[in-house]
Amino acid sequence: MATNNHTGMDDLRKVLDRKLSSQSFATNLDQASSLDQAKQITRFYNGIEGGISVLSDMKARKSYAYYGVLAVKLGLQEKEVIINSIWEDELLSLVHNDDLKKKYSLELRFFQFLNSLNKEDRPGYEAITKLRATNSGGELFFLKHRIIYINLEDGDMSLSLCQYNLIIEHPGFDAPDGIIHNTRTGEVIGMADADAAEILSSREREIIGLIKRGNRSKDIAFKLGVSIHTVNRHRQNIFAKLNVTNAMEACRIAEALGVV
Repeated sequence: MATNNHTGMDDLRKVLDRKLSSQSFATNLDQASSLDQAKQITRFYNGIEGGISVLSDMKARKSYAYYGVLAVKLGLQEKEVIINSIWEDELLSLVHNDDLKKKYSLELRFFQFLNSLNKEDRPGYEAITKLRATNSGGELFFLKHRIIYINLEDGDMSLSLCQYNLIIEHPGFDAPDGIIHNTRTGEVIGMADADAAEILSSREREIIGLIKRGNRSKDIAFKLGVSIHTVNRHRQNIFAKLNVTNAMEACRIAEALGVV
């Protein structure tokens, strides 16, 4: 079971990585100044909160990590570092595998949800996940993870900010166990009922389910009473939405996302 869970987690990260990196990034002459401003803001807030903040540049495939006093509790060092990746693996390696899978699933739904909105409606949304992290001494910590995209006025999602803060063990101090939240309107979308963030349509979920059970296109066409051309069109749509190239990988990703 642990191996399957780890595989599902890796699959989720793989498809999320592909979606983030395959955006049509806007050409902005002020991109460098926007990044510098974002780094200043990130450094400022992390200095106040003492957590861990990671600013990721999807286009350049780099991250700027600011480790506050929380890092010391987790057995890491207080530091500022440039990571040649959009993933903060030194920190993520401390997070429970089940929670990582939940985190990646929510972030993928969050990305899909924002993509479904008009550009002017995207600002103000955040995704929040509660995570368990264990340091090298076996001490367990509960973290609030928050992700926002901070340059939505450019029309793409090339800069993301992830913030990790310690959850105080006191009544009333907790973090949601996976939500999408609009800070401007108060709207809350849960993991299970994020209809606007659905990756596959109901027909596509039906077809991927039949593919997973070993049905060929002609079998699916017969069962659904449609043409094989229609089935193949749905297959291609499924592959495109999941960023995969074959049915086996599509089934694995769909299973990891919980859509089949």
